[in-house]
Amino acid sequence: MNFIDFFEYSFMRNALIVGFLSSVCCGIIGTYIVNKKMVFISSSISHASYGGIGIGIFLIHFFKLPVKDPLIFGLFFSILSGILILLLKDFFNVNSDLGIGMVMSLGMAVGIIFSFITPGYQADMSTYLFGNILLSNNTNIISLLILDIITVIFFIVYYKGIVYTSFDEKLYGIYGVPVSFINYFMITLISSAIIINIKTIGIILIISILTIPQAAASIVAKKYSVIILLSVLFSFLGILSGLYFSYVLNIPSGPSIIVSLIILIVIIKFFSFFRKND
Repeated sequence: MNFIDFFEYSFMRNALIVGFLSSVCCGIIGTYIVNKKMVFISSSISHASYGGIGIGIFLIHFFKLPVKDPLIFGLFFSILSGILILLLKDFFNVNSDLGIGMVMSLGMAVGIIFSFITPGYQADMSTYLFGNILLSNNTNIISLLILDIITVIFFIVYYKGIVYTSFDEKLYGIYGVPVSFINYFMITLISSAIIINIKTIGIILIISILTIPQAAASIVAKKYSVIILLSVLFSFLGILSGLYFSYVLNIPSGPSIIVSLIILIVIIKFFSFFRKND
């Protein structure tokens, strides 16, 4: 199969659209995550979302709710988990690592318990753990488009504040930068990006999309805005190549995308190493 044939299938075109939109939000948000060393917090929110999904599945089936998608509950649970981590750190002086570990463990435990006790529920939860971008639909596209618009507008309006707080939030807080607002809104964006991408990439793999392209971009560039642009580009290249190899080799799309991203960062690091030693 040549590369042009790859675009003939509607499900592939949808996957590519979703992949591009995911690259935009994850590329921008992920740059903030990597610069602020929030990878562990983001991973905790990702795993904690499992709790919200489990609760959502239980409530939908037990009370016969008109809502069909448990990810709505997962979104609220993820946002609350992220805010809880910040509150434990800012107001209760709880060690960040301890708070993160507690929230992550609680989320996974709650998700497993509620999905287990849901009457008559036999669905495979691996759908949420690993995702499948090939099953993308118009709802995924619209959700990601809305998230992209909100993310881009927020970063344009608060760009300087975001950059400043990425390096020293205590210092710039003294100079009037709205540190708390930026931190809590970013937690909301991180949680939203995780939940919206769960069905396409999965809980286990989403953190890779939020960190690997940014790490690769940081090797090439040092300016914050350039890192953001390269992160978006590298994310989409990883998704595009991952989808292609997934289709050609008949392997799962999520892991294929992650392997493609890992190969990309290895290649960039390889060339960067030899360039420095020339």
